[in-house]
Amino acid sequence: YSNLNYSSYNDVVRYVLFIFIPILTFLMSLFFFKKKKFINLNDLFLIKNNVHKYYKKPTKIIFFCIFSFLSLISIEFLSLNMPDFKMDYWHDGDYLTAAKNFSINNKIWESSYAVHGASMSIYPNLMWKIFNVESIGAYRIFHWFLIILVKSLCLYFAYQLSKIVLLKETNKNIFFITFSFLILSMSDFASLANGYNLISFRDLYLFLFLILLFNIIILDKNNLLHIILITTIPSATMLLHTDIGIYLNFSLIFLILYFYFINKKKIILNISATFFLFWLITIFLIGYDEFLLFIKNIPIMASSIDYLHGWVYPEPFFDIGDSKHASRATKGLLLQLLAGLIVTYKIFIKNDDFDNRKKIFFLFLFLLSFIFYRTALGRSDAYHIRMSGELPLIIISFFCIEYILIYIERYKIISNKKTINYFIIIIFSLSILYIGQSKFNYQNIKNIKDRYLNFVKLDDEYFMDKDVINMVNYLDKITNKDKCIQNFTNNHAIPYFLKKSSCTPYYASILASPNILQEDYISKIKASNPEYIIYMSDKYTFDEIKVSERLKAVNNYINLNYNFHKKIDGYTIFKSIKVN
Repeated sequence: YSNLNYSSYNDVVRYVLFIFIPILTFLMSLFFFKKKKFINLNDLFLIKNNVHKYYKKPTKIIFFCIFSFLSLISIEFLSLNMPDFKMDYWHDGDYLTAAKNFSINNKIWESSYAVHGASMSIYPNLMWKIFNVESIGAYRIFHWFLIILVKSLCLYFAYQLSKIVLLKETNKNIFFITFSFLILSMSDFASLANGYNLISFRDLYLFLFLILLFNIIILDKNNLLHIILITTIPSATMLLHTDIGIYLNFSLIFLILYFYFINKKKIILNISATFFLFWLITIFLIGYDEFLLFIKNIPIMASSIDYLHGWVYPEPFFDIGDSKHASRATKGLLLQLLAGLIVTYKIFIKNDDFDNRKKIFFLFLFLLSFIFYRTALGRSDAYHIRMSGELPLIIISFFCIEYILIYIERYKIISNKKTINYFIIIIFSLSILYIGQSKFNYQNIKNIKDRYLNFVKLDDEYFMDKDVINMVNYLDKITNKDKCIQNFTNNHAIPYFLKKSSCTPYYASILASPNILQEDYISKIKASNPEYIIYMSDKYTFDEIKVSERLKAVNNYINLNYNFHKKIDGYTIFKSIKVN
């Protein structure tokens, strides 16, 4: 974006136009050509008291399937080979150094200016305390526990959605098995090694929000507990994963509008009171200075992150063949558009089988899908586009599976009960075999305790490259009396390797590119006065732009106050002139 002098708002505007011009055109066509079936907009928020039909208890088959899927997830977890691949010095370093800063200084935002939020400081520390060892292995395993929780929530969400399909009981079972198989296959423990899945560990809070949203809108569970939870989850998420928290809070505003339209002002008051109470408690727990920094960092990060690492979103269709990300970019937009068209049809066309509760819920689901795609509009590579595409796929899959089963039921393609049961067994067996293929390992399960304990106790050097080990060993000798270390390279893990905090919150230096942060960066260097600065790395760059080119003011200050000291295995180390 910066090199092309390209506004970060351009892709947002292009995205909104690409999605909403076809949807509005489609909506107008429905109004003119299907006028008799077009709903009265005033009736959309007339919510009937028909929740009883969604309260049916799960059948024995559903219970068995849930138990089987959960067992499979557990077996897969226990069978996993340890994530012993080499370090990703950018992403792993983000977490490890932020966590180290927190463990030493007992501060989150005052210690680390982190891209995602407090999760980067809290998650590794939590696992280090559980295993009573500070290691890369312990940090990596924590993500697996989060993925187990995400998969469990996905399974429960699939069960919730199976309640609202208007099918006979046997076909509902088929829907649940098929949909569960699909949604569980969207996440994988292997994501730590090979990139991003459609559903990642960060989506834990999204699915918690969706489950609560379902209970409130579909099941009419507007009791105080549900209201407190659906208000606090977006706020808590904002602390842990700032971008996801912003998306969920934006959706919470629309939930308040929904309650306003259905004239439930008491619930709005409860949401408002819970919201303010949560933040008052948060200020009390983390301190006013920490809270102030958290609030201050949000607009700076939001306005600058695209200029730090943004890629222009590939033109749909026309960039295919010219850009390796264009195919995924086109597919992502088309999935969003298709989900939007389906939801638009379902909402605005009269259908006794699709009542207003379902209309409102899927309106929210598409709204979340639309908002969450903002991640793909920033870092527009195939990985980030892919990890922004789970919600449109869930919407499309729900209606496709439901339509096929309605068609089978209506035309009695499979009418014999015994045949249907066999069909359920076959689908379930294939789902289990597909999800569990090559993932069961008896030896790994048998030795689970020893494997985990040995893995978390592995020396950090096991995960490091030789050049990094040499550089860290040298730094350890010359900085053994220093309390902190300042890193100006894209290897964000260096302070963690040295078991020191970073001398400034800007351990990931490129995040301090905005001028206001560069000024603060310089003042923090002056205050901490580090003797050595790891100035440059020949190997670890980001988008082939040097940190010194991004942070010109900080670079000038370093060059005025520090001299070349030594170059070791591609790392250039500077030493303070004052010390010399």
